[in-house]
Amino acid sequence: MPSEDFAAGGRRQKKHHQQLQIREVWADNVDREFKLIRAAIEHFPYVSMDTEFPGVIHRPAKHPAAMTPAERYALIKANVDALHLIQVGLTFAASPTAPPALAFQVNLREFDPRLHRHAPDSVALLAASGVDLAAHRARGVSARAFAALLMSSGLVCNPEVAWVTFHSAYDFAYLVKILMGRKLPRSLPEFLKYVRVYFGPEVYDIKHMMRFCGLYGGLERVAAALQVQRAAGRCHQAASDSVLTWDTFRQMKSLYFAKEGSLQLCAGVLFGLELQEDAKLR
Repeated sequence: MPSEDFAAGGRRQKKHHQQLQIREVWADNVDREFKLIRAAIEHFPYVSMDTEFPGVIHRPAKHPAAMTPAERYALIKANVDALHLIQVGLTFAASPTAPPALAFQVNLREFDPRLHRHAPDSVALLAASGVDLAAHRARGVSARAFAALLMSSGLVCNPEVAWVTFHSAYDFAYLVKILMGRKLPRSLPEFLKYVRVYFGPEVYDIKHMMRFCGLYGGLERVAAALQVQRAAGRCHQAASDSVLTWDTFRQMKSLYFAKEGSLQLCAGVLFGLELQEDAKLR
């Protein structure tokens, strides 16, 4: 698709935000969809990301608030190393205050609840939300193919791309695992180095940003508090949640981070995995 088509599409989307459609990505169209993604990056370098995975099987021995960042990472690593990613949602926008222009939902094939460990309640919730796991197994994109396409897409290892997420330690952990093709690094500092290498310095976690805004709760609660409505899809599906994450972020940007440069105070910090060194890296 010519680049001017993307630019025109972005202008139309500003007028018709409610018409945003989620592009479903399966094995039979993944190459075509990633061609669109590669072409889109130039015009829409702000990317909101969300994932769906089969819950957690390892639980903390104490309340998460009492855990250190290193302990939280060890718990994340134990779960992510043992489980399989199900969906990745990617939403693209032209600027921090622009409406979403494109949204993709990448459906992965590795997880099989008959064979793999999972949290039954989490998988049941995904199924009730419309995630067709049988279709994922039959038509889904392999994690290896997804990793290769991500690496060549311009999405990762590109300092011009900014990433927006909500409570994203697990989201980035799954993507780092897929991109590395092996289990996660042993230590939190090493993991955060990989996040920075793959996703750059402009990573914004809304859960961390909320500390500066007096906001509390999960994504749905924060969106409601900001009078943000879900623009496309259903909750507990990765692309729909990535769209809601983006719209929540830009509303927060408008209300709480309007001053030039104020957003940079939040860059590069994943909620729950904060280190003193983060301030030095920013």
